[in-house]
Amino acid sequence: MPLTYRDLTARVDSAASENIIFKSEKVVRRKTVLMRKIVKELQGAYNPEPDDEVYAYFVPGRIEVFGKHTDYAGGHSLLFSMDRGFHCVCKANKKEIVRIRDINPFYGQRIFEFSDRLKPPVGDWANYPMTLIKRLCKNFGTELEGVDIVFGSDLPPAGGMSSSSALMIMVFLAIASVNGLFDRRIYRRNIASNLDLAMYLACVENGQTFRDLEGERGVGTFGGSEDHTIIMNGKPGTISLYQFAPTLHKADISLPNDLAYVILYSGVWAEKTGEAMRKYNMVARRAKLVVVRYNQAYGTDHRLLRDIVEENERLDANAMLTKVRQATANYREGNQELHLAGRFRQFYIEDRELIPEATRALAAHNHEDLARVTNLSHEASKTYLWNIAPEIEFLQKKALKLGALAASGFGAGFGGSAYALVPTKDAPRFAMRMKKAYTRQFPKYAGITTFFQAHPSSGACDLFSP
Repeated sequence: MPLTYRDLTARVDSAASENIIFKSEKVVRRKTVLMRKIVKELQGAYNPEPDDEVYAYFVPGRIEVFGKHTDYAGGHSLLFSMDRGFHCVCKANKKEIVRIRDINPFYGQRIFEFSDRLKPPVGDWANYPMTLIKRLCKNFGTELEGVDIVFGSDLPPAGGMSSSSALMIMVFLAIASVNGLFDRRIYRRNIASNLDLAMYLACVENGQTFRDLEGERGVGTFGGSEDHTIIMNGKPGTISLYQFAPTLHKADISLPNDLAYVILYSGVWAEKTGEAMRKYNMVARRAKLVVVRYNQAYGTDHRLLRDIVEENERLDANAMLTKVRQATANYREGNQELHLAGRFRQFYIEDRELIPEATRALAAHNHEDLARVTNLSHEASKTYLWNIAPEIEFLQKKALKLGALAASGFGAGFGGSAYALVPTKDAPRFAMRMKKAYTRQFPKYAGITTFFQAHPSSGACDLFSP
């Protein structure tokens, strides 16, 4: 919903408190300070007129409770959007360019034209908005109104909470709002719901075509759509179950009031550039190779790991794994044995055993079962995905020693964060004890790491909507 810059300045102190997604007074105070900085930066950088139309958005990060590398394989995920994320104010600039500015001077400003010939720079944060703009120009044309975007974030950088996807969604909402993309015939023909939009934005990120909207390069990583789905469709106080490829909403479960998720950000950037990108993409590549080798061995035409499971659903888990192992044994690339059967095993365990049990445990408030399957999920990720950094392993084990009911690394891995499930009343003290223990073990992260309680929140939204 647009409002004038004059109205924005009058309402900025109430933006967070007006929005029902921010229930904690502490959170509202943090959001208010952040919004003041954004509006001040907008004024100083782009000098809006009092009657200029502006838009203000909140785009959350996400917590992957279960669903480690399952979405692009056709599996399920248990997710929630959180009360931390990107906040932005945007307006038309009449210059036919995009100027995007972070209030953090470390990241600064990037400027680029609307063109389907942009060359996004891998390794710089501009890769994400430039990739998005290049795709929008390909799908909707280059005759787009210029946009100024000023944003700030209270997410840790590269913390495994999908900040890169949230950034791309934020830029999309800014450009689409200023240019009326939501009302264009081609948009409405291809995108009829928030689930559709989430799938389209996931395709923008990974480079795939979505219906009539032709694909492009993407940001260089291959992933699924769980991040975009929950960022666009999250609900306050709720953990949601989705299946992917295609995206299907299965269930919503209220987080029990007596349980809290404490996020343990390690300070190790879960980057997706260079060698980090290769490792991330190798997890997805191993899943694809399982399917390729299985098809070659048995004459099938499957696309996803889910297809293999469904073909063999009458077999028990051991018999199914034996069949996959026979098809994938001793597959090497260079000097590396890829252990494809282990990659399949992780998918099966996470998707067909742990996620159903976790869903039932959450709904029944069965803390013992929830703790057991959470810890098993972490161990399966470490054993079969090879994506648990030493710092994340320390956080998971120390959290259990300090009284957490359960703990797990989450997200893509190779750094990032872990979460701990603790009684709500114990969350503040637990976070302080964890930070003290972690910085004693890894002092180089003392000024970087942050531990905090994550509240399930709304998906991406207009900050001034009722």
